[in-house]
Amino acid sequence: MRGSTDDDGSVNEVPVDACEHVASRLRLVGDEVHLWWGRRDAVESLDTLRGSLSEDERRRSERFRRERDAHAFAFRRAFLRATLAGHLGCRPRDIGFTLGEFGKPTLANPCADVCFSAAGTGDWALVAVSAGRELGADVEGDALTLDARLGEAEELSRLARSVLTDSEQAELACLAQSERARAFLGAWTRKEALLKALGTGLSREPRTVEVGLAPLVAPRVLGPTLFPTDGAWLFDLAAPRGLVASLVVVARKGERPHLRPHGL
Repeated sequence: MRGSTDDDGSVNEVPVDACEHVASRLRLVGDEVHLWWGRRDAVESLDTLRGSLSEDERRRSERFRRERDAHAFAFRRAFLRATLAGHLGCRPRDIGFTLGEFGKPTLANPCADVCFSAAGTGDWALVAVSAGRELGADVEGDALTLDARLGEAEELSRLARSVLTDSEQAELACLAQSERARAFLGAWTRKEALLKALGTGLSREPRTVEVGLAPLVAPRVLGPTLFPTDGAWLFDLAAPRGLVASLVVVARKGERPHLRPHGL
């Protein structure tokens, strides 16, 4: 299944294969950003998933030793292709990708004014799609088990020193011990989304960008130091239970992105 995330935070699920038949309903308009969630346990067999992949993707899925890992990889790639096909009006297997200098994927078709960012964790996949606005999306979890993994103060402090800025580390230290793991995960997710939007990915040190740890009451405008030409917006996304997700949208000057739901 997959679903759109409404502005109110709800997640609406629709069948993965539906997007092949509704291209006319998934047109991208201006400042809209579509968010699609997919869950792996609602799709068909590994062979079915591989049917929509490129030859290279199929070979990559066959290199995994565990079938669960192969299924997760194939699902995320198939879900990305199905989502983009719904916006482009083509077959999933016909979509081609190119990689930027630091590995960021874009559509190989230069006539398609469609930008996207994909992320996944566990059984979940997230795809964000826009009309010509660069995006960075990330999802991490399971946040419910993260507290147990990062509950040791020494381990969390070590990770914080490698990921957070000095001021973010100070912010983390002011929180109760029980709140620190979740706050760290939120900051990490924001940073990865931001670095994806910049096109650098983790080739740029996460400590060089500051996103803060406090929950966002409203989307935040990112400073001109990072995006001097266009404005950029940081969103904390509503996500399935146990997950944490963030989105960065590089908007045009004076524009505020809108996360639009769409029904079938």
